[in-house]
Parts: sequence; structure tokens; C-alpha cells
Amino acid sequence: MKQMYQRIKTLASFFCIVMLPSVGSAQWQSEASLSTSIESNALRSSIPSKDRITERTLYVAHQWGGTELKGLLSCQLNSLTFADLAEHNYSVHSFGLTGQYDFAQSGWLRSGLQAKIRQGSETYTTLDYSEFEGFLDARIPFENYLTVVTGYTLRRRDYRVVSELDNREHLLYGGVTVPFSDGTSVTLLTEGGYKFYSVPVSNAALSGTPVGNAAKVGQWVNTVRLSRPLVDNLGLMVYGRGRKNFGDKDVYISGLSSGYSSENDLYDDRYGYESVELGGMLSCQLARTLLFRIGYDYADKKYQQMPLDLDGNLIAGIGSRGDTVKQLWCRAEKRFSFSGNQRQLTLYSEYTWLNNDSNDPSFRYKASSMTVGVDVVF
Repeated sequence: MKQMYQRIKTLASFFCIVMLPSVGSAQWQSEASLSTSIESNALRSSIPSKDRITERTLYVAHQWGGTELKGLLSCQLNSLTFADLAEHNYSVHSFGLTGQYDFAQSGWLRSGLQAKIRQGSETYTTLDYSEFEGFLDARIPFENYLTVVTGYTLRRRDYRVVSELDNREHLLYGGVTVPFSDGTSVTLLTEGGYKFYSVPVSNAALSGTPVGNAAKVGQWVNTVRLSRPLVDNLGLMVYGRGRKNFGDKDVYISGLSSGYSSENDLYDDRYGYESVELGGMLSCQLARTLLFRIGYDYADKKYQQMPLDLDGNLIAGIGSRGDTVKQLWCRAEKRFSFSGNQRQLTLYSEYTWLNNDSNDPSFRYKASSMTVGVDVVF
């Protein structure tokens, strides 16, 4: 594990050495954002904890190359702090190197490497990890008829504390978008994921049942999405998605962590459930630089583990754990441009309401959040 952290530090040093002499170049890209949210249930728990969460992000990249072949060296620093639950503070830093070849009709072939490290507070290191990934993506347009996208990602994640959950993940995806003359577009996407754990894994959070060999879990995800304009400055997007698991279905990682994060596999590993998901969004351009969006998401999720009561006892007679997730959100943003659109300032506010109804009382909760933020591109 120490070697993994050392590799990331070495990559960060290399990033600074390469990029710092280029300050002032027109090929620099930088963006910073700051947001604060008032949370009614900051940890997405059956026992809600109110808090105020502040998130800070800094993204810096240097691009070089010509009109067809180009490279990008990037760094993103992200930190999240809780006003009251300070033990849950954490940061995620990533460093990437990408090469891209552009060809006719806005098509491209892209490949790259990325390293990421997550560090929590000194008293809460359960979720800390280091991650490396390599990817290859392509976008292939066929005149005005359709556009094909495809790609492959190989990801390795090593946890600092729960090393028995170290894993390697393969992701292969493909999709096609078909446009129509009235502005409507239909997109079909399919993705297959397969995760290999380094050592034998127990049913991580709850049952403790051992698995004899190193676990292998997979999931096939299919999505259909439709977007179309309704009237002037008003657009609609709707989608449907289905998840189906294969491999060692008795292995899951869910509920081990008491700290919620949308990218936290230890809280809600997507390989641990099958689902049917539906949703949509309305977007309205109220003025030239004022955008309003409202959306709704629904998911019916079936897990593999059995539900337990709050004392840890098995709840008999109701089958495996099932969750119904409903989320309503709205967002308004105002954009300002400077220096001929080369610099932009965006002010935004967002409200989210979430209801997670579950036959497992530990995962039955409601949450709402109100967020205000600012994003600057310079």
C-alpha cells in the first residue's frame, strides 16, 4: 500500500515539474469552484444528522499539440468539509495524462492514464484508497445519420485499511445516438463491468459468510435516453436503465461505511444490486445566460443480502433487501462571460429532495439539501 501512495506522489511531482515552467501559456485550462450545502441528513442515515458541507475544487490542465493530435496533462484537487461532523472530512486528488486524435466530423480516438488518491481525516481512514486506471475511448460519427461511441477502462483500487476489498475492474461500453430532423435524438448505451477482488471476500457488511476463492462480480447495464426540444428554449430528456448482475452474486459491499458519498463503493456498491431506473429532466433557457433545470429520478433496487433490524437480527419472511429511491431536484444557474468568452463565472443554486424507502430499517431514510455555489473558468 505504501508503494501505491509513493507512486502517486511521484506522479504528482512529475506533474508539477512539467507544468510549472509553462505558466502563462495560452494552452492552459483552469477552473475553480466553491459550494456550500445545508444538509438535513448529511450521512444518508436512518438517524439523520444535520450539517453544512463545503466543497472546493481546483482543476488545472496544460494542452499541447496541433489540430489533429493533442495531449493533455491535468490535475484536479477536491476537498469536502463538514461543519459539525469534522471526522468525515476528506479530499480526493487526481492526476491524468490523455492523448487524443481528432478526425473528420468531430470524431476522435482518445487514450490516457489517471491516478487518484482519497484521504480522510486522521480518525476516519476506512474509505481511504489509491486508484490507477487506463482507458481507451472512441467517438465515430457517420455523417448525419448516427454517432457511435465505445470504450474500455481498466481500473485498480487499493484500500488503505480494508485491504481485503482491493479490486481490479474492467469496464467495456458501447452506444449509438440517432438524431432526427425535428431535433429529437435517441441514445442506446450498454456497459459491462467485471470486478476481481485480490483476496477471498466475505459478504462484507452484514452476514460475514466467507467466500472460498477470490470474488468475481459483474454487472450488465443497458440505458435508453431520449432528448427533444418542446418549444422555444424548453427541452426534455427522459431515460430508462436496467442493471443485471452475474458472477459471484453472493458477494456484496454495502453498508460497511457509515459515511455517505456518491462515489463511495463501501456505502452502496453498484455491483451489489440489480435495478430498474427511470427519470427525466426539463431544461429552460429563461434568458441568454440564465438556465433552469428540474428533474426526477426513480430506482427500484433489489439487493442480494437479507435485511436486518436495528439490533442486527435477520428480518424473516420478507425476502432480500429492496429499496425504492425517489429523487426530485431543481437547479438555476447564471453565467457571465469575460475576455471574449475565454473566462466565465457561473453562479448557481440547487435543491435536492431524496427518499430512500427500504425493508431494511438501517437504509430507510429521507434527505434534503440546499446548495449555492460559484464556478470560475479562467
